[in-house]
Amino acid sequence: MKFVYQAELLSIFFISSLACGQEPTKPTSQSGPAPLELKLTKGPLWKGNCLELSVQRTNLSKCSIFLDAMYEGIKVYSSVRDATNTLGQGPGEAWMLVYGWTDVVSKPIELVPGARRQNTVCIAETFPVKETGKEILRQVRVQGKLRIVAVYEIPTWRIIDQPQRKGRRTYIRMADNSNHWTFGEVVLEILIPCPNGIGTSDCLSPPQIFPGEHDVHTFELELPPAIEIQPPRLPILPIDSPPPPKP
Repeated sequence: MKFVYQAELLSIFFISSLACGQEPTKPTSQSGPAPLELKLTKGPLWKGNCLELSVQRTNLSKCSIFLDAMYEGIKVYSSVRDATNTLGQGPGEAWMLVYGWTDVVSKPIELVPGARRQNTVCIAETFPVKETGKEILRQVRVQGKLRIVAVYEIPTWRIIDQPQRKGRRTYIRMADNSNHWTFGEVVLEILIPCPNGIGTSDCLSPPQIFPGEHDVHTFELELPPAIEIQPPRLPILPIDSPPPPKP
């Protein structure tokens, strides 16, 4: 009887784990609603030189998902015109990161089922770009469109059996850090409103990026110093003088 109860309890946890995305190999581009909802609750609104965005994320799935602690998983890109495909995204419209860059790895934030997380993001009026091989920065105005990206992770779950007193057992579902987690993202594009005092004809089109320019987060590989290779010097062989003529 006890064995049947334990088996039924284990099956309940097993079904629950499958409902929470136990399949880490399934691509995040699968059809169906995304587990994370992304929307703006207010704005965008210019306040001085800052474009404020009130961003809200809601966990719509039946299991916990995780957000990166730095910037809470939010990245914001601004549209630019790249006629020469300098950024490698194809000629025409391209995107440059203006918020959310980090190289710090931190413990993720858990978002339980049904939970919401809201924060206000400030986007500066301009962002810097630089030309490859040069240190001078050029300020580019934020205009055209913004692409807001919310990045999340879904863990692989495992069942832990914990024996208790009087023959009872407890089954706990925990994230398995030894396996790869599934990454996903939700994208929202919005039009950038014109700042006060700037006409619509001057702020609706994306700014131009010139050949060789990129954002300040792109690492430039330094070319190794040129090594001048000289051919080896040929040895100078002694020249024997001819013997004197015989009388």
